[in-house]
Amino acid sequence: MAQYNSKAVTLAGLAGLLGAILVGVGEFNLQFTLNGGIEDVKDYLYFNDVSPERLTFGHFLAVLSAPLYLLGYWHLSKRLEPSGKTLSFFFFLIGAYAFTVGTAWISQRFFIASTVHEIARGTDIKSLLTIFSEHNEPFVNVLRLAMVLVSIIWIYLIMKGGTFFPKWMAVFSPIVLLAIMFALYFFKTTIGLYVFPVAMNATHGIIFALSLLFGRQSNAKAS
Repeated sequence: MAQYNSKAVTLAGLAGLLGAILVGVGEFNLQFTLNGGIEDVKDYLYFNDVSPERLTFGHFLAVLSAPLYLLGYWHLSKRLEPSGKTLSFFFFLIGAYAFTVGTAWISQRFFIASTVHEIARGTDIKSLLTIFSEHNEPFVNVLRLAMVLVSIIWIYLIMKGGTFFPKWMAVFSPIVLLAIMFALYFFKTTIGLYVFPVAMNATHGIIFALSLLFGRQSNAKAS
C-alpha cells in the first residue's frame, strides 16, 4: 500500500489543492460582480462590471494554475487504485481530459470579456486584436520554456542509463525536434512549410511513435 500513500502522491494532492484555490481566485476575479448576471451567455453584459485589471489578473492566474488539476487527479487516482487499477486509470484519464478542456474554456473568458468592453467603448477591431495578442502569446512562451525543461530531463535521464530507451533516443528530445522543424521552415524547405504550423504536435507524434515502437519490441522479446 506504500505506493498509494507515497510522498509523491501527497505532494500531488497538495498541488491539486493549490490549483483549486488559485484557479478559484482567478475565476472569481474574472467573473464575479455584485450585480450577478453570470448566467448571461448571450451578451455577457456582466463583464462590464469587471475591471480590465481584474480580468488580466484573473486570466493569467487561472490559466497558469489550471494544469495543477492534473496532478490532483493523479493523486486521487492513486488513492482509488487499490480498489481497481483499470477504473482508477479511467478516473484520472477522464479528469485530466476534462480539466484540459476546462483550461481551454477559462482561457477564453478574458477575450469574451474584452470584446464586451470594446463593444461598449466603440473602439476599433485593431485595438481589440492587440489586447487579445498581449494576453494570448505569453502562454506559448510558457509552453516553449516547458519544452526546454522537459528536454533537459529527457536527455539527462536517458544518457544516465536505466530507462526504457536506448541512449540514442536522447537525440529525440522535444527541443531538438522542434529546432529541426523550425529550421526546415526558416530555410524555406517544402516540408518545413507543412510541419511548422503543427511543429509541437509533430514533435510529440514522433516521440510517442518511437516509444510505442520500442514498447512493442520489448514485449515481443519478453514473450
